[in-house]
Amino acid sequence: MTNELSENTKAILMLTHHFNRADRRACKPLSDNGYGYLAHWLKKNKFAPKDLLDSDRLAEFFDMFSDDVTHFHSNADLSPIMARLDKTVADITSERLTALLARGMALSQALEKWQSAGIWILSRSDEGYPKIIRKELGHKAPAILFGVGNVELLRRKGIGFVGSRNCGIDDENATIGYVDNVTTHGYQVVSGAAEGVDSIAMQRALNSGSTAIGILGDSLFAACGKAQWRQHLKNESLVLVSPFDPEAAFGRGQNAMQRNKYIYLLSEAVVAVCANVKGGTFEGVKENLKANWRPQYVSQHQSSNLDGNQEILAGFANTKPKVKAAAQAIALRPEQSIISLLNGDSNTEVSAEETLFNGKANIDNDHAGSISELVDKETGELFETPKVDSTIDQEEARLAPSGEADLLNQPAFKGLETLAAFYFDVSDAFTQSQREELTEAEITNYFNPLVLVIGKEALDKMISHLVEHGLLIKTSDVTTYRFDDRYAR
Repeated sequence: MTNELSENTKAILMLTHHFNRADRRACKPLSDNGYGYLAHWLKKNKFAPKDLLDSDRLAEFFDMFSDDVTHFHSNADLSPIMARLDKTVADITSERLTALLARGMALSQALEKWQSAGIWILSRSDEGYPKIIRKELGHKAPAILFGVGNVELLRRKGIGFVGSRNCGIDDENATIGYVDNVTTHGYQVVSGAAEGVDSIAMQRALNSGSTAIGILGDSLFAACGKAQWRQHLKNESLVLVSPFDPEAAFGRGQNAMQRNKYIYLLSEAVVAVCANVKGGTFEGVKENLKANWRPQYVSQHQSSNLDGNQEILAGFANTKPKVKAAAQAIALRPEQSIISLLNGDSNTEVSAEETLFNGKANIDNDHAGSISELVDKETGELFETPKVDSTIDQEEARLAPSGEADLLNQPAFKGLETLAAFYFDVSDAFTQSQREELTEAEITNYFNPLVLVIGKEALDKMISHLVEHGLLIKTSDVTTYRFDDRYAR
């Protein structure tokens, strides 16, 4: 594909990615949440990312961004769904942005190197950017996707395959059987391109004349030249994609774990062939079942490598902390057809006569073709209220091990994301004050920017709700409160 980058995409790249080893020490790119907030603010205040490349507009941006008044809309829209929003905003400093945006030469050199290897770049405004990722992750969707190969494959339906790197012959045979079943029905394979189950599934599909998507957690640049992928890339039957820097090392920033969600989001369903109770496959399954992204099948073939499979199918009975899944995994035997199970057929055994929708799957159908989105065509940002992700970015992780999502299951918050976020913000108010008691006036003052948007009456109702459920406790002085941190510990 041709990849002439827009000025917006260049600005987004400089704000969100490293380009070489030297600038890894010199600056810190914005996280997905950091850029998500900045993009929202830019839109609300009539800026585009490319404006930050113009010295006059950049000076105007810094002047406006330092004014709290300009943050009211973004705070009101994002505070219910972004934990510790104050820290996210505080980290977007003029010094940090200036250092990031001063790397024009480094960007040019990196682009020349990457594009010489066939690497293309998609921003959220580009037509080829998967709509399903924007829909599910909202403001946490990666601002940039890097890839090599046939970008059109991102629009085709596939079944995901995940599993251990250290798999045995029984695991390999089970993987091959499942892949043959799904490719017969026109579905491609989506996996992580790592050793073990990932590569076995992708190679089987490719060697059978089907197509595959590989989601990489590292080293996209190096993968371009690997013998196992080179011919398939040339034949346009493969696409390798990564939200991480093309030369990023494996494991940096937990890349290997973070990429799991993209395997799920680009699949119609996912098969866990073999999983250990400690490892990326197991954690990826947990994340999927908590978020209820895709149907989760777990293989029940004969193998000594299935301790994680059994724990998943048992509902994570022995896993600590307790996993609050929104969906249940489905056991899958080698003689069963994944496609029949997916479509609710009573006869799930694989047979030569088995068909899907009276024929081959419509592999050209976009994952989210019927989704109506409010997407700015120039900046590629979503301006609807984003969907809450099932995980919280590392820089915004809460103290509670179960996380903010589990808090929603408590009687005081079930289904009320705004109140859950407000509870954590009250926690922050007490933490920052370093006092055990705060007056009502002090709490109101802490939320003053929000009050100016939603009004004092709405704030009073949220405070009263916490009092009603014992999360704010009135002292003998009725205008003073203590905070119950049972969910914030």
